[in-house]
Amino acid sequence: MFKGTIRFFSENVYLFMGILIGLYFSNIFSYTEAPSSCTIKTRSIRNETEIQEIINSSVNKFAPKPLIKKPVSNPNKPKLIRPRYYSTELGIREKLFVGIFTSEEKINSQAIHINKTIGHIVDKIKFFITAQYKLKTQYNLTGLVGFTDSRHKYRPFQVIKFVADTFSQGYDYYFFANDYTFINAHRLNEIIKKISVSMDVYLGKRVKDGSYCNLDSGILISASVLKAMRNHLDWCIMNAVSEDPSENIGRCAYHSFAISCQESVQMESLPSFKIKHFELLPHLKEMTMKKEFNEAVTVYPVLKKDDFYTLNAYFLKQRLAMLQEETQDISTLLTGEEWPPGQRQGAKPATRFDLPRQYYFNATHIFFPDDFSTLKQLNKAELKEHEEIIEEIKLKTLNGNGKNLKYMELVNGYKLFDLSRGMDYTLDVKFEDLNSGKQLIKRFEVCKPLGNIEIIQVPYVTENTRVNILFPVQETEVPLATEFLTNYASLIMDRKEKTFLLVILLYQYNSESKGSKDPFAELKSFSTAAANKYKNDDVKIAWLSIRLPDLPKPLYLEDNRALNFAIVDLALKKIGLDSLTLILDVYCNISVEFLNRVRMNTIQDFQIFNPIPFRQYNPKVTQMNTLDINKFNGHFDREEYKYISFYGKDYVIARKKHQHILPLIRVDNDISNILDEDHKTIGNIFEMFIKYYDKLHCMRATEMGLKIRYHDETDWRRKNAFLGSEAELAKLMLTKKEIYEAS
Repeated sequence: MFKGTIRFFSENVYLFMGILIGLYFSNIFSYTEAPSSCTIKTRSIRNETEIQEIINSSVNKFAPKPLIKKPVSNPNKPKLIRPRYYSTELGIREKLFVGIFTSEEKINSQAIHINKTIGHIVDKIKFFITAQYKLKTQYNLTGLVGFTDSRHKYRPFQVIKFVADTFSQGYDYYFFANDYTFINAHRLNEIIKKISVSMDVYLGKRVKDGSYCNLDSGILISASVLKAMRNHLDWCIMNAVSEDPSENIGRCAYHSFAISCQESVQMESLPSFKIKHFELLPHLKEMTMKKEFNEAVTVYPVLKKDDFYTLNAYFLKQRLAMLQEETQDISTLLTGEEWPPGQRQGAKPATRFDLPRQYYFNATHIFFPDDFSTLKQLNKAELKEHEEIIEEIKLKTLNGNGKNLKYMELVNGYKLFDLSRGMDYTLDVKFEDLNSGKQLIKRFEVCKPLGNIEIIQVPYVTENTRVNILFPVQETEVPLATEFLTNYASLIMDRKEKTFLLVILLYQYNSESKGSKDPFAELKSFSTAAANKYKNDDVKIAWLSIRLPDLPKPLYLEDNRALNFAIVDLALKKIGLDSLTLILDVYCNISVEFLNRVRMNTIQDFQIFNPIPFRQYNPKVTQMNTLDINKFNGHFDREEYKYISFYGKDYVIARKKHQHILPLIRVDNDISNILDEDHKTIGNIFEMFIKYYDKLHCMRATEMGLKIRYHDETDWRRKNAFLGSEAELAKLMLTKKEIYEAS
């Protein structure tokens, strides 16, 4: 048997030699090639559990925690998932995140100095330390992130893991430095603004005879490189062989993205200056003579408190001088054609149809304020604004050459509003010369430029809120209500929008409410059938009957506007006070987009929404039966206020303050208390919010998703406003005249 074994190996000696050679070369090439300056000395193999303990050692309360995904009950059911912020959905990011490597001993010293000098300039700053068990409360610094693993060489990977998991979607660039590095934050911001966000950046000052960036002078990393490093973090930990965090970051970046330290990107670099003296102040004047110091983004090492503030003051003074020089250069370029000096000129219209409208006014009225009226009295705000302008003109005249002039009156006024510039006034003002007694007119030009845009803090709302629609129907409006419900079922209910439609049936006193004589029998059957069809969905429908009082004549909403308050008072008992309520009528045509805008623009205890609807002209005049939005088919009715959305609690607060004007309606029998001549014309809910709940914002805007079908207008002052456009009416008159003359 022994001879047979020898014969077997001798016959297959080349096979075994090939296997051994293959194993040898595969073992050599299994290591990833590293930069020449980052050669691997030893390779420590760890198991997966130890790696996860290292990278998950954060004790910061804001550190991300893994989420356990719950099983989805019905994956085929469509569900609207929207981000919490607009910026997340649109991919809008802040520019710069700064991370400082520090320690517990230096939190109340150098870390605080860094925070005071750059914390208000950069978008976000965090300080990374070793903290056993929990962060101590005696630290005078916010933004601390503690790690329980005290091994220094793993700190960069813990920081990368924390930053990538928590802030990877919010910033374009990430800058890391030590706590003894002074950062010229203004200069750093200027540099990153010139680098395209599409670039892969690992920027800094390369160490001597190396290919990685020095953490002492600061390292700038783009979001793409940070993400790649996070994905290869296991390899980086397993191959961490140095105590130098700069080298460990460099090795990880090279393995993850095959990128070495860049000293410039798109002709932009991160210059740094190394201090060679322990005492800064005696040598500061000498350093300021050096170009590399004046252009530095970082200065290190800075070990004293006063040195941080001295450097900060020097670079701020340097920046101030630069800004003053730029301001002076801009001032010299200003020409005499611009007025006021430095103010941008108005936008030039593309065609003659785009010219902004110029309004003519006098001391009391404005002429042709819109397309539908010729004269309008100035409101209090406009009168106050004109008084302030006149006072400024009088002061300007007295301080100039017009000391002997006395103001008489405003003769003519013209104003023009430009969205890119502001309001421009041209005023003709009459004065009396006190020496000669003569009257003269002087023309003044006044500009009120637009100020800086201010962001108003608004409570968070979503498009998932249920909209409760109050839909009052009178006995004469059943056909129109049936048409509305049919459209509503196809546009809203079939799409399972989160809504609750409450059909409010207004019965006359002697009308039957049951059987075949019930005027609303068709609507009740439709509501019942729809409720049964969608009983397992978010869309709901129900009806509520209200019995009107016994009067000699039938009661109608058009003649008794106070019924609008009665309807809401009684309906809120059914839908609840926490509900988002929207009031419509039988002439409305709505869309899903309109309901979403109602959800976003109606905010509890903050804002109500009063959309300006598009109202259709008489189809017999326009010869158009569609509700398309164009100037020949209708116009936005700015005088219409009855379509409004609000929260029930806000309505109750305002209504209690309003009840001395119009009594509260608790039951149907109370309606008779508001039908006298003093009360029945009070029906504007929007006006109630304006007068009795001044804390609320009231938003009004044109709404393309709310269209009103043509119907006879009961208000005699607006009766002719919806017959047709001027061109269509003129064309109709000419046609009738030709027919009359021909006959």
